[in-house]
Amino acid sequence: MHVDVIEGFDALKGVRGDWEAVYAADPEASLFMSWRWMADWLAARPTVWLVLAAKESPTDDRYVAFLPLRMRVHFDKERGFVNELYLAGAGYADYAGLLARPDVEAAAISAFTDHLRKKLNWAKLTLENLRMSERRRRLFLSAFDERRFVHTDIDYVDKVAGTDHSICPSIALPSDWDAYLETLSANNRQKIRRWLRKVEASEDYEITLSDSETYARDIDMLMGLWKSKWGRRKGARTDDLVRCNRAMLTRAARNGSLFLPVFRHAGRPVAALAILVDPVKKAMLFVITGRDESYDEAPAGYLLHAFSIRHAIAQGLATYDFLRGDEPYKYLFAPGDDRLRACSVATRSGENLGGALDPRCLERMRDMALNLEKKSEIAAAERAYRQILTMRPNDALTLYRLGRLLAARAEHAEAARLLTRSTVIAPGGDNAWLKLAHSLHALGDDAAALAACRQVVRLKPTNEEAKRLIVHLALAGRRGPAVVFGAEDSPAPTWNQLGAAAWSLPRPAVALARP
Repeated sequence: MHVDVIEGFDALKGVRGDWEAVYAADPEASLFMSWRWMADWLAARPTVWLVLAAKESPTDDRYVAFLPLRMRVHFDKERGFVNELYLAGAGYADYAGLLARPDVEAAAISAFTDHLRKKLNWAKLTLENLRMSERRRRLFLSAFDERRFVHTDIDYVDKVAGTDHSICPSIALPSDWDAYLETLSANNRQKIRRWLRKVEASEDYEITLSDSETYARDIDMLMGLWKSKWGRRKGARTDDLVRCNRAMLTRAARNGSLFLPVFRHAGRPVAALAILVDPVKKAMLFVITGRDESYDEAPAGYLLHAFSIRHAIAQGLATYDFLRGDEPYKYLFAPGDDRLRACSVATRSGENLGGALDPRCLERMRDMALNLEKKSEIAAAERAYRQILTMRPNDALTLYRLGRLLAARAEHAEAARLLTRSTVIAPGGDNAWLKLAHSLHALGDDAAALAACRQVVRLKPTNEEAKRLIVHLALAGRRGPAVVFGAEDSPAPTWNQLGAAAWSLPRPAVALARP
């Protein structure tokens, strides 16, 4: 089995046909692993991501299995940077995992785990929201032996509400609505029939379905109701959750997979359900609800589920899935349930496999190192910059930032070496040239400092600091080496007064040090 790494949306589009064929063939697949969902979610939540794609031989035209992953980077003061891999759908999709054609699942899983162990650099692999058969789960985890790896189960029990979010209730739907009702208790069956008749006969109650003209309004309404109930509980995450859900539901509406019934009383919307429809797996998946907590004249949310189940049966669907969480109301509808067995796998050393960092996270690592520097955590920032340079020795921006940090500590010899390398790699970096000029001046090499300053002014003629340093270096060259730029007693002539004289000096034949 051969594994390729798919990166970038053009490459992802190129494997859509194979992905959809595998999705249709895989009995363990859910909508959250469909190509459309995955592509939308990767676009809506930009991060570092990659897809492992397996085919039976390097020369085969078709892929037969896919493992979509995201990557992030962490920093701690003991180890510095380490990478984490996690399932691409997790954190938002209720179910995550891999796709494989049933006839090749064992070989594909072995190929994926082999690639993970030998060709990717990570310290932790988080299998959040993992939904796999026990057979697949054992095949996958057995590749990470306990001598080198630590396996840790993920706890899904809500400590406040007591809800177990590893439990996933769902209904295997019969082909007939009345047959389904017979699976309910007598009281529950009578309640559903009575209320649905009442809604259908009433001018005050109604259940409407969103369409292309109303889904934007109804999504906003649903998310507003959700936020009013959960905002305090979710705290700082609330706005991000609202934004992500709105984006996901909007995309689902546009591609025709959103079923959004709204319960209204006297024209007032009091509850709504957002349900995803999977025509391939013949399933409805209940994602999120919004309900007006002040309304109690009718069991609005309860009736919307009953209405949706009846609709699913009428459409010939096979499953109504409540997704994660064992909330009591779900069991009014007589579901069975399944359980997620999510876990993480971490290296025992706490270090990345292979002892190297993954360059895919370079931009994020730069940002984290700069943030440490801004918070005056200088030792940590220096460690972070040096780790980046171990991974990417010729990263001009990191060379500049580390050189700047060292210059601020008056470690000018190493600062000059780093800044020189930065200017050789990226000669258009005027800030690096300026910092280099200061370090060269501090080291007593004023001729090279003057050459670096002139380069700054060529790149950015408005740089007043470089102009002042040129003037100062010109004066220092006439007076001798006693004057140090920036000292309290050093003269501060203006550029207009002495600039012309500075430029008229002979330009030294200076060869700046090469890296």
